[in-house]
Amino acid sequence: MQNINLDLFLPQNYIAEEILLGTILINPMIFPQIIPYLKQESFFLECHELIYKSLIIIYRDGKIDILHLLYTLNRSEKLDHIGGVYKIMELMRQGHLFMSSINMSVYVQQLIILINNSYMKRLMIQYGYNIVRLASIESFKSHHLYNTASDYLESTVHKIPKENLSTFRDILGDLLIEFKNHYSDLEQDFVPRSEILSGFHEIDELMKGLQDGDLIVVAGRPSIGKTSFVINIAYNILSSANLGLCFFSLEMSKIQIVYKFIAVACKISLQSFSLNQLTVDQQHNFKSICNSLMNSNIYINDSPNMSVDYIEYTSKLLFKETRNIQLIIIDYLQLIQVENFTNNVRAQELAYITRKLKLLAQYLYIPIIVLSQLNRSIETRLNKNPLLSDLRESGCLISYLLLNIDLYNSLHSHSLYKNQTSIKYSLIKLFYNDYLSQLSSYCINWKFILQYSFNINIYNYVLSLTHNHKLYNKLCWTKNNQLLEEDCAIMNTFLFYSNIYLEYKLIRYIKCLKYVQVFDIQEPNYLSLLCNYIILHNSIEQDADIVMILSQSNDHLDLFKTVDITLCKNRNGPTGVCKLLFTPEKNLFSNI
Repeated sequence: MQNINLDLFLPQNYIAEEILLGTILINPMIFPQIIPYLKQESFFLECHELIYKSLIIIYRDGKIDILHLLYTLNRSEKLDHIGGVYKIMELMRQGHLFMSSINMSVYVQQLIILINNSYMKRLMIQYGYNIVRLASIESFKSHHLYNTASDYLESTVHKIPKENLSTFRDILGDLLIEFKNHYSDLEQDFVPRSEILSGFHEIDELMKGLQDGDLIVVAGRPSIGKTSFVINIAYNILSSANLGLCFFSLEMSKIQIVYKFIAVACKISLQSFSLNQLTVDQQHNFKSICNSLMNSNIYINDSPNMSVDYIEYTSKLLFKETRNIQLIIIDYLQLIQVENFTNNVRAQELAYITRKLKLLAQYLYIPIIVLSQLNRSIETRLNKNPLLSDLRESGCLISYLLLNIDLYNSLHSHSLYKNQTSIKYSLIKLFYNDYLSQLSSYCINWKFILQYSFNINIYNYVLSLTHNHKLYNKLCWTKNNQLLEEDCAIMNTFLFYSNIYLEYKLIRYIKCLKYVQVFDIQEPNYLSLLCNYIILHNSIEQDADIVMILSQSNDHLDLFKTVDITLCKNRNGPTGVCKLLFTPEKNLFSNI
């Protein structure tokens, strides 16, 4: 243990450690029963930790005896450090004196409990000392301190292997009990409380409800109805079960969210909330719905510039205080801030945010719904069906740049645009080579748009890219608008048959070129682009358990829109497309 007041006497039980190690040396057959329950760092004395570590090594080699232990310690130059052969003999003497052959397994279990309890107390002292030091830093925010303390407490659960160990007998036993209870509930026409349904039949059929611990991304272009959609889901859940819900709104105010809830519940337009525009029946319904919503467990937070750490802190605190929060909704992903993040690449920040939200969902064991914007690729391509790649933050290349098709040939982007069928397989052959037959069905799409382009001089080559396209800069992908002069990019400096040599080259300058036509290629997820022999970025979709993308169908009535809910990713089951009717005036989604 480090950085601890020297006057503090740390909890330890070195005698239990000596007896246990001596017992292992005398009775090696019990060692397999000890390994799953005791880690090497649980020992207080370093010499005991080194001996236990060496025992694990020789056990894996199938040679657990005193001679091999001495040989292993001597080979690693640790024998003198632990006290030599005399220390091993002393441990065996302790094992003989204190350990009876009767009920040996019971004694061993008690020794393990003593050692682990002392280790846990030492951990808590160290963590407490760390928290005190962090609390004394004036600039360290309180929610960061809370998250750190929570992480410390959570990590201690997994420090003791016994607490995190389940046998097949335990798991299958719990599963059979749950199975029996499930069918018993079905016979009584009772829906299990743990099942959270969205209220939309086709979606629930695919998703089997909102699963605990899942991160669910609901994406779509602006004004498609994402917020209204999740509010409809929230209201349907509240109508069918008395669950707690926390809504983080980074875009709308609290009152706007409340208005949308009331509009969905009352099935009236937002413009009709003025009492002068409501009929007597509508006023009565309005008051009844408001009374019902007042009794529901809905918490709304519209704090500006919320960070992912603040969301994590607030969620854990609210979950602990209320014990009834079973769903979290966040509107929306791109507005979440990241504090104290060393890398300023937004794509990596978003990956960090989604990972934190996924861990939060697993920690609280509840579903988290987060809304997300789409990029503009869906607006310009011929195939309007939503894809996972529509969640990416991408960039564009200038239209007259050459793409490297093979080791000796390049392709003009206009040729790619005009000769789709003949060139598509050449591109696939370049990047996949031996897997052409398996991957020929991949569709490589492109679009042409007008954007400002910037010249980047690297070695003797010049690239013209838009502000948000990425180059590989040392250890990470970096956007054009975040590059500096004298930064490095990776370049292919020599080609000979199948040999490709990559080197770092300095960026000499970056300057604005002009407002010019550019093209954007949509590639398979794991493909990187080689342009003018410089490696460019191909980003991947955000990590999530379930991804739903909202898009408007071509067929729509005057008062209703038909919205396609495309389930692009579903770790719990199949993907598919569902159709819902959307009434924008009332913010109401309904089954068709």
